[in-house]
Amino acid sequence: MKNLVSIPRFIALAVVIVAGLLINYLFLPVWSFNSGGLYAFVFVIICIALLCFIIAEDGDDLFFTISIGIVVGIIIVAIIIGAVTSTQIFHAQQYRALIDIEDGTFNEEIANSNINNLAVVDVDTAERLGDRTLASLDNPSWYDVDNEYNLILYNDTQYRISPINYGGFFKYTKASSAGIPGYVLVNAVTQEAELVILENPIKYSPSAFFSYDLFRHLRNQYPSYVFGKSFFEIDDNGNPYWITSVKTTNIGFWGGKTENSFIITDACTGESQEYTVSNLPNWVDHAFDLDYLMKMVYYNFEYVNGFINFSATGINRTSYYYRDDEEGFTGYNTTLSSDGIVFYTGVTPANAAESIVGFILANPRTGVVKFYSCTGAEESSAQAAAQGLVQNLGYVATFPTIVNIDGLPTYFMVLKDNAGLIQRYAFSNVQNYSHTVQARTVEEALALYRQEVGLSSDSVETEDVNTNGIDTSQVQSTTGAITFLVTAEIDGNTYFYFTLAEDSNLYMSSIKNSNRQVLLQVGTTVTIEFAPTAEENTQKVVKITF
Repeated sequence: MKNLVSIPRFIALAVVIVAGLLINYLFLPVWSFNSGGLYAFVFVIICIALLCFIIAEDGDDLFFTISIGIVVGIIIVAIIIGAVTSTQIFHAQQYRALIDIEDGTFNEEIANSNINNLAVVDVDTAERLGDRTLASLDNPSWYDVDNEYNLILYNDTQYRISPINYGGFFKYTKASSAGIPGYVLVNAVTQEAELVILENPIKYSPSAFFSYDLFRHLRNQYPSYVFGKSFFEIDDNGNPYWITSVKTTNIGFWGGKTENSFIITDACTGESQEYTVSNLPNWVDHAFDLDYLMKMVYYNFEYVNGFINFSATGINRTSYYYRDDEEGFTGYNTTLSSDGIVFYTGVTPANAAESIVGFILANPRTGVVKFYSCTGAEESSAQAAAQGLVQNLGYVATFPTIVNIDGLPTYFMVLKDNAGLIQRYAFSNVQNYSHTVQARTVEEALALYRQEVGLSSDSVETEDVNTNGIDTSQVQSTTGAITFLVTAEIDGNTYFYFTLAEDSNLYMSSIKNSNRQVLLQVGTTVTIEFAPTAEENTQKVVKITF
């Protein structure tokens, strides 16, 4: 055996150390025995060491070569044992128990929908609107808007938010000193998009490089943590943060990972702090990744009768499981519940994908998943029904979300043209998708839907806004046949403008007076109560019957 401190071995050792540091810097392995990446890292380093020392000793030291080979073999065996002991085939019930799916109560947890607060902007529309805001930057070519556009609640309003990314390494070298100037907010109700410019620019981002790369920054702070996805959010003052989940192994060496804590990182300063679910700040809407939650749901559904279940007895699937992005069927949507922002997806029997047995709402803040029993059509059937109403126009329906219309679970969709512009709104009854309607405004579509399913407009709780600021002593009444009728949308509300026979006045009536006004036409006889407005010969209708 040769001298252990010979010059060739010293050089070989230096090469191994440099290679190890370089690989660690580039690939950032997790320094934990519960991470397969650590075993892979050690395996690669030992292989490099074996090669270097063989070259340095010219292959003469058989003892050293055999020793390295034994160590490599032990690592391979450890990896195999870790994989086998973590697999679902041996731990099906443990995987199923990783999440407890609760039973939900629809009418208690999904409030009767306020048509003035329905989120009509999906991710694709938000991306189209948000991308245009970059033009206002001094150097817009340095940046790209991310396509995440998660739904959040900010100042009690639903927004879709997306961070701005560096456009690549060479653009980063130009823009890094200035940082990322802000982020994009798209109002999910009004479709207004804005570029929010920060007083202090964002420095830490997944699109940054070197020490400002978010993942590298977190790995340096928490070398033994297994990280999940990072979400971009803002606090109540509009300050930007990254929320990154931390995964914990529950089964075998590295199987059954669950998300139990979260790292919140200030996107400007890089300061990080760890939180559990119970003490997350109130402004956090997205902590749990949808892919993670749906994987937990999949395990719960898939292993209801153990691992071996060739007949698929008792197995359900989520619409998310069937998602096909190329066809526009995303399998999920986001909506608002009493618990905040939630992900919605339908639940179908494994062998009957065209009908649902219910749906689930997954809360990305708490990780709670609730199942709501409700038989009916699955989402693609509702999409097809809505598109069929406008097939001559070629509009495409978005993946629906669930809303509560006077106690009825109802699919809500928007219909978009080839340019991605919203042209129509549609409602479809979950239990009977033949009851599907569409209209140019949400108010009109809702009124038609209520008529379609036999709901009385009297059951609708509306805000009495039509008599605000009106002197009731000036209210008059009249009856007549409509001779002229048009509709207009003002500040998101639909108004009906009409004239009556042998009457020189122009009357304006809000949809809130009666949803049945969508049935008005020239010749309809109406009885109205009205009051004068500031505009001559224009009267505001406060009550209408026909």
